[in-house]
Amino acid sequence: MYNSNVTSQFVDPRESPLKSKATVSARTTTEPTALTELHRLCRENRIYDVERWIAAGNPLQIAAASERKGQTTSALEIALEARNHALVLLLLCNGYDPNLERKRPLDLALRNRRWDLLDLLLEWGADPKSVSVGDLFDSYNSKLFERFRELGVDLTAGHELAYALGYHTSNKPLFGYVKHHRNDPKIQKELDIALAHHAKEDNEKGVQLCLWAGANPHAAVPDLQYPGLTDDDDDTRNDGEEPFLGWTAIEEACQAGHAKIVERLGPDPAQDNFDDLFRFAGSAAVVKLLLARARPNNVGEILQRQLWWFPLDSHSYWRGLDIIQSIFKSGVRWETDRPEQIANVRKALLKLSDSSFVDVMKLFATESYCSDAILQELGRMPNMRARMKVVGFIPTLSEKSEALDQPRPTRSREVLARFNIVLPKPPPSPLPRWVVIGNWRRDGREIRLTRPELFERVWSEPVEKLAKEWGLSGRGLGKACAKMQIPVHPRGFWAKAEHGHKVRRPGLPNLKPGEAEVIVIHAPL
Repeated sequence: MYNSNVTSQFVDPRESPLKSKATVSARTTTEPTALTELHRLCRENRIYDVERWIAAGNPLQIAAASERKGQTTSALEIALEARNHALVLLLLCNGYDPNLERKRPLDLALRNRRWDLLDLLLEWGADPKSVSVGDLFDSYNSKLFERFRELGVDLTAGHELAYALGYHTSNKPLFGYVKHHRNDPKIQKELDIALAHHAKEDNEKGVQLCLWAGANPHAAVPDLQYPGLTDDDDDTRNDGEEPFLGWTAIEEACQAGHAKIVERLGPDPAQDNFDDLFRFAGSAAVVKLLLARARPNNVGEILQRQLWWFPLDSHSYWRGLDIIQSIFKSGVRWETDRPEQIANVRKALLKLSDSSFVDVMKLFATESYCSDAILQELGRMPNMRARMKVVGFIPTLSEKSEALDQPRPTRSREVLARFNIVLPKPPPSPLPRWVVIGNWRRDGREIRLTRPELFERVWSEPVEKLAKEWGLSGRGLGKACAKMQIPVHPRGFWAKAEHGHKVRRPGLPNLKPGEAEVIVIHAPL
């Protein structure tokens, strides 16, 4: 349906009409098919026929509220795509409203880099706020940036400026424009967001451009990819809760492990929270760089945070182990901490794989890295001791022998000593009924004794003399007696006895029935 309430007066563009003096209203229709002929004339560049179409009072465009099913283009869009200045002017001065278009005319002019058509559209009423800020930035034209800003366009809406600075480092005019206007807090924030993004992505060129433009690496800003993670709405927070403003460029570079970027950004203990930087450090190189500027205050929190990354993958494990080693090798010592923080580290340790658990426990047990009090507090809980038993630090004795059920990790004794874990003495193995002492010889003799008889012989003369008589070593006979729980006289016993000193003789301990009933000694003739 055609809007008949508009004038059919034709405005000749050759007479240089001005928008301020124009009286022609928009010629719209609700029927897309009513414009088919006009579109054909525009595509064929038949301007005089288009003039006759307009003079006849025919519609020029679809009404804003109308359904546009099947409509793929418009007369103004055809003229803009053809870069036809005369046709664009003809349509505009005869009532064509650029603000009713489905596709924004200003964007088409920007994409085609036709500043004359852009001027024409703005002169004839195109709303500057309808422009795509991304297309505007893609023009690489700082004069256009300034012009649209003066027309009231918010270049920072939706972080469009930050996106352009963060993803298009070739747009030098935009960086220059931002540098010129960085006194605007909104523009400064967009620049800081872009810097944090480049720092995260290890883009040295982007970092250099942002710093040149005046970006602040110490400012907490939203993440360019996930801006919704910050707490911009005060109503969503509990009373007294600190809002999360995002991460600084230095924090992003530290988390990503980009040491060169961190060094270029210049972390400063007076402006940055170095404990947080240590906790989230993504590489040993970053840790070394931070340690050159400040020492960590809360070692326990750093260890806890780094340990949480270990289970992710093998890369996270080796990276985290290198980070912890770098901290300790620099001379940092974990000496004291809150009980709850030690408990948090313990929880993180228990979540590690067996091999990771073994490596970290040996690292903690290294002399001078952790205080005895810290390690004893870590290892005192039953769950820690159970895990140490699983990985082999605490041996599991077989019921049949003293052999271990599994190999023990290297430095097991050192680890147990540092964690103040004392192993219980294993129960003695049962003795056989027949105990043989010495080696059998073809030309030798065999002496059979009971355990009480051997006890009497040992206490009737020195062991060394008795052993020599039987062709044994004194040490060998003494070890055999100890195995059968037969006490031997202490050093200096016979010297005291010869000088008349009264010496006490111990009793013979009882064994289980069937143990060491017969003692066979192989002696030479």
